[in-house]
Amino acid sequence: MAKSTKKTRTRRELDVLRDYAYRLFASGETQKMIASKTGITEATVSKWAKEEDWDARRKEQNSSSTALVNSLMLAAKKISELIIAKLNSGETGDIDAITKLSDNIAKVMASAKRIAKGITKDEVIDVIIDLEQWMVQRSETDKELTPELIATINGMHRKYIEHISAQEA
Repeated sequence: MAKSTKKTRTRRELDVLRDYAYRLFASGETQKMIASKTGITEATVSKWAKEEDWDARRKEQNSSSTALVNSLMLAAKKISELIIAKLNSGETGDIDAITKLSDNIAKVMASAKRIAKGITKDEVIDVIIDLEQWMVQRSETDKELTPELIATINGMHRKYIEHISAQEA
């Protein structure tokens, strides 16, 4: 009786591969190429893409930088108008509210500036994808790069992307 050649993977290893597969997808790879690079079947890649709505996630990440900067500038303008209206109407009693609005303008403008000069969340994600691809390839020869370590690093990458997304919001 022939032995099965199917490799059994732990849940953690599958999670690492799923994260890696999505990052490949977000960078423009086809599901067929993702299957080839990860050693996962095309059916599984397709299933993951449907379950996690990879198309919608990629569209969200690929929004136009110019449109995003314009939206942020419009938001800053509206916040400024609100501050001016409060000050003109004599509503200076709630200085905390005015201060919070001013802080929001600073955050919005910082995000717009970062995006306008070309450092976008998408570019950060692209760098992370490249790094993770390299780590997965390197893990074939470097035993220090265990699936657990890669999963931990991937988790930190996700947290960092959430952090920069929150700064933009």
